Formats: sequence, C-alpha cells, structure tokens
Amino acid sequence: MSYNVITSSETVRDIEEAVFYKEGLGVYPENIVKFKQAIVSTIRNLADSPKIGSNLSARIDIETEIKYSMIDDYILFYEIEADTVKVLRLLPAKTNWMNTILKYF
Repeated sequence: MSYNVITSSETVRDIEEAVFYKEGLGVYPENIVKFKQAIVSTIRNLADSPKIGSNLSARIDIETEIKYSMIDDYILFYEIEADTVKVLRLLPAKTNWMNTILKYF
C-alpha cells in the first residue's frame, strides 16, 4: 500500500529555517546538501513505510498517534490518517519542541 504524503506549510518553512541556520553556522555546503537530501528521502519513504518512525506517545505522557523520525539534529513529526501521512513539523532536537507539537492535540 502506498500512502499519500502531505507536507504542511509549517514544515516547508521549518526546512527553510533549518537550512538558513546551518548556512549561518558555516556548515559545509556539501553537508547542507546531504541534510536536504536526508529530509527529502525521509519524506518520500513515508509513502511506502510510514510506520517505521517512533511513536511520540512513548516519549511523552499524552496518548497520540503522532510519530517522529530523527534527521541529523532535527526531529520530523508526522501522523498517519487512513491512507494519508501528514508531515507536521521539522523541529530542532535541542529546543523545547514539545510546546510546539502540543498544539496538534
């Protein structure tokens, strides 16, 4: 079964901000390209294997269907609804991402 993958506008903005931040830190251009490729690859793989990510409810005290996947020092959050995967956010792992992701409950 192949799932439809929908990427939110917030996720697109998050990706742009992550790349901008990495460029500002002076990350080598080839590593930025690898980071972008890892994001695209992860999102594309969700169409075939969305259940491969970890369950967020195992890390927090709230029951949720949201899953996550680590990409470098960022966390990609998504949820599966029927035959659709909704990519919610790409947030830095070293921030208080829980406050941001709680709005989806």
